[in-house]
Amino acid sequence: MTHSTTSSSSKPPTDDESALPEKKVVLAAAAADVCLAAVCLAGAALLTWWALAFHPSYGQLWMVPVGLVLACTPVVVCVALHFSPAADQSGKEAGSGAGAGAPPQLSAVVVVVGK
Repeated sequence: MTHSTTSSSSKPPTDDESALPEKKVVLAAAAADVCLAAVCLAGAALLTWWALAFHPSYGQLWMVPVGLVLACTPVVVCVALHFSPAADQSGKEAGSGAGAGAPPQLSAVVVVVGK
């Protein structure tokens, strides 16, 4: 039995190997879209339940803002993600030095309020 000593890093990647990260990104984006759609449907269902069961008596009013947040927030998030510059993974940002698949750098701001 003989073993091959050639390294996989020495040969150029095939189309299947180079497309693997892109497939993962597409799969992750589809999974996020499905989760956002599920949350949106849950909010719409909550609003429908309130309208049918509690609207005549104006009871359980907490369901209205919760339902609106659940129904509308995923739409805003989805639009923001699909139209943001970070969604363009071409890597052509001037001076960024980031690769094509690199996530955008996040900055944090800490505000300290004294007594």
